[in-house]
Amino acid sequence: MLINKHNSIKWQEFEIKKLFESFNGNFDIKKEHINGLGEYVITAGLGENGILGKTDIKAKIFDENTITIDMFGNAFYRNFKYKMVTHARVFCLKPLFEITPKQGLFIANSFHFLKYKFGYENMCSWAKIKNEKILLPTKNGEIDFDFMENFISELEKEYVCELEAERVRELEAYLKATGLKDYKLTQNEKDALAKFDEFSKWGGGRA
Repeated sequence: MLINKHNSIKWQEFEIKKLFESFNGNFDIKKEHINGLGEYVITAGLGENGILGKTDIKAKIFDENTITIDMFGNAFYRNFKYKMVTHARVFCLKPLFEITPKQGLFIANSFHFLKYKFGYENMCSWAKIKNEKILLPTKNGEIDFDFMENFISELEKEYVCELEAERVRELEAYLKATGLKDYKLTQNEKDALAKFDEFSKWGGGRA
């Protein structure tokens, strides 16, 4: 587990208002404005990660490398420019420091506790969260951005390995079921199966 590999990391709480500034949309973008042109539009909710679609209607455009938080407390890192609806209570948090996409993903995940605090009866807003604190890794008393970068990189590698292993398992199962194992396989497919067998020997396979 990644968390076990990094259990020596020191963590510290940081007030949100000392790390970000908040911005809101300036035009009430609605579904009828979505035309597949222009920039993505961010709204509240988990569907499509809060992306409503695209519109070229005139509205404030927000920078990439920012985080959006909606009225339910859902937080997403955005690596693209976008617009925001105003009626669904979603706002933009712009870091007061430079971040990379991997660091942005890590930091956005640090807001996961908000979704347990907010909902229709108690909607999330900048005023309600600016004094909240998020937990971040530190080194020598400063935010450890290198750790964030490396952590997400390792996580991505693990995901890719799992995905590749699953695809190979599916291929092997199909070949066994059809009696085609080792028959008319490309060299790449043979290599993949060989890697899967080795992976399984080391305990990587799942029953």
